[in-house]
Amino acid sequence: MKRLGIKVALIDDSSIIRNSIQEIISIWGYDVVLEAVNGKDFFSRLTSANAPDICITDLNMPVMDGFETIKELREKWPHVKVIAFSISGNKREEERALLLGAHAFVSKSASIHELHRSLQKMNQTTPL
Repeated sequence: MKRLGIKVALIDDSSIIRNSIQEIISIWGYDVVLEAVNGKDFFSRLTSANAPDICITDLNMPVMDGFETIKELREKWPHVKVIAFSISGNKREEERALLLGAHAFVSKSASIHELHRSLQKMNQTTPL
């Protein structure tokens, strides 16, 4: 598939989830530029050289969870689009993530096409 030139970061404490999503979105043409096990790990490695256009973050992680990560991203890296990604289909989690500044919420139990649609929507608003 053609490369889209869209840089993506993946934050999830599960290596299986990170590796699977990385493989899938790479097939879709996205460039995974940064992977991290939690928000603290992500921010310790984030630089202007590897800053993503889109960040997919799990919400439930140890050390620094996705809610804290979304809040800090919106404050310090406001140009980065955020997709909250959680195993929970909990409406409260979704609402909280969106209130903190996430641009979309995708349940891990949803079809992979939901993630694809969310990424495509981010493309339409992400300057290249």
